[in-house]
Amino acid sequence: MNLSYIHSFKSRHYKWLAFLSGALSIFGTAVDRGSSNVIIPEIAEHFSADIPTVQWVLISYLVVVAAIMLPVGRLADIIGRKIVIISGLLIFTIGGIISASASEMIFLFGGRILQGFGGAMIQGTSMTIAVDAFGQNQRGRSIGLILIFVGMGNIAGPAIGGFITGLFGWQAVFIVTSLITLSSAILAFIVLRSDSNRNNTGAFDWVGSFFFTNFLIALLAGFTMVPSFGWNSPYTLPVLALSILLLVGFIRRSTRFEDPVLNLNLFLKPLFSASIAANFLCFLGMSSAWFLLPFYLKYVMFYTPQQIGMVFMPAAAGMAIASPISGRLSDRFGWRPFTIGGLLLATSGLMILSFLDENSPRWLPILGVLPISTGMGSFYGPNNSATLSVSDDKSYGAVIAFINLIRNSGNLMSVPVSTLIVTSVMGSLGHPPDLSAVTENAPIGLIPSFISGMSTSFISLTVMVGFGMLLSLYKGKAKTL
Repeated sequence: MNLSYIHSFKSRHYKWLAFLSGALSIFGTAVDRGSSNVIIPEIAEHFSADIPTVQWVLISYLVVVAAIMLPVGRLADIIGRKIVIISGLLIFTIGGIISASASEMIFLFGGRILQGFGGAMIQGTSMTIAVDAFGQNQRGRSIGLILIFVGMGNIAGPAIGGFITGLFGWQAVFIVTSLITLSSAILAFIVLRSDSNRNNTGAFDWVGSFFFTNFLIALLAGFTMVPSFGWNSPYTLPVLALSILLLVGFIRRSTRFEDPVLNLNLFLKPLFSASIAANFLCFLGMSSAWFLLPFYLKYVMFYTPQQIGMVFMPAAAGMAIASPISGRLSDRFGWRPFTIGGLLLATSGLMILSFLDENSPRWLPILGVLPISTGMGSFYGPNNSATLSVSDDKSYGAVIAFINLIRNSGNLMSVPVSTLIVTSVMGSLGHPPDLSAVTENAPIGLIPSFISGMSTSFISLTVMVGFGMLLSLYKGKAKTL
C-alpha cells in the first residue's frame, strides 16, 4: 500500500474519517463519565474516605470542563482545531494515568482536574470537527450522529466500569479510558487536516477568559455548597457574590474588546437566547431525574446496582436512536418540530416519574426515563442547529463550545437544584433535610417524605422543561452577523 493510495483514500473519505476522529474522542469522555460514577464506592473504600469527599472526583472534573470550555473553543477558532483536540486527548490520557496510579486522594483529584482540562478541549472541538466535515447544510445530521457515540458511551460506561473494576480494580478503569483517548489522539493526528493557518479569527482575549473561567468556577462552586450549607451561609454567599462581580467584569471586557471570547451581541438575537435557555432547561430536567431516581430505586424499590443500570440502558439506547433521525430530518424540515416534540416527550416522562411511590409497578420508572432520554435526543441536534444558524464562521468553535458549556452547566446544577427541592420538602415534614439520611435503615416516615420531595422536584422540573418547550416555539430567522 503506497502513500499515494493512502492520500487518495483520505481525500475521498475525509468527511467520515474526520467525523470518526471527533466521535471517538467524545466517546472516550462519555465512557469516562459513566464508568467514574460506578467506581465511587470502591474509591471511597480504598482511601477510607466518605462519599461526599469522594464525589469531588466527579465534581472537580465537571467544574473544570465547564469553566474552560468556552475559552478553549475560542482558542481553537484561532490556532486550529486539530492541535487543540490532539493536545486535549493527550492531556486527558496523562490525567487518567495519574488518577490510576494515585497513592493518595490529593493525587487522584489532581489527575481528575488535569483530565478536566483535556475533557474541555475534547468536548469544545470534537463537535466542531464533525460539523465542519459534513458542512453547514448537514449540521443537524452531524450533531445527531455525534450523539450516537455519546449515547453509546453512556451505555457502555457503567458496564465497562463495573466489569473492569470487578476483575482488575477501579484503577484499571482510568487506564482503559486513557487507552481510548490515546487511540483517538493517534487517529486525529493521522486523519485530520491541518487548520493552524486560520485567517480573520482575531486575537485571543486572555483577560476575558480569566473573568469567565473564574466566574463559572465561583458560580458552580457556590451552587454545590447550597445543599450542604444553605443560601445564607458565610461560605456560600461570598462565593456567589464573587461570581457576580466576575460576570460583570466579563461583560464589561467583552463589550470593549474587539475579539471577545463570546460575542455577546448574539444574545440580542431572540433565536439564540431562546435556544440556549431551552438547552439549559432540558439538561437541568433530565440530569435531575438521573440523579434522584437511583435513590428511589435503591432505597424504596430495593434494586441492586445491576438492576438500576438496566433501568437506564433503554433510555440511553432511545437517545442514541432518536438523535441521528431527528438531526437528519431537521436539516430537511426545520428544527421546530423536533425541539418542541423532544421537550414534549421529556415533560411527559418527568410527569410520569412524579407519580412514583412505594407501591409503583417495576416498569413505571422505565416508562418515565425512556421518553425523557428519547426526547432529549430528539431535541439536542435540532436545538444546536437553531443556535448555530445565527453565528458566524469566525466564532463558530466558541459558539459550539458555549453550547456544550450550557449542557455541562445544566448537568452540574441539576444536583444542587434537585437536592434543595427534595430536602426542603423533607425538612418541612419534620425529617432531617439530608439525602444521606435516605437509607435502608431510615426511620419510619422518612422514606415517604423523600418520595414526596422527589415528586415535588419532578413536578417543578416538568414546569421548567415545559417553559423550555415554549421558548422553542420561537421560529426566528437564520442570519449571519
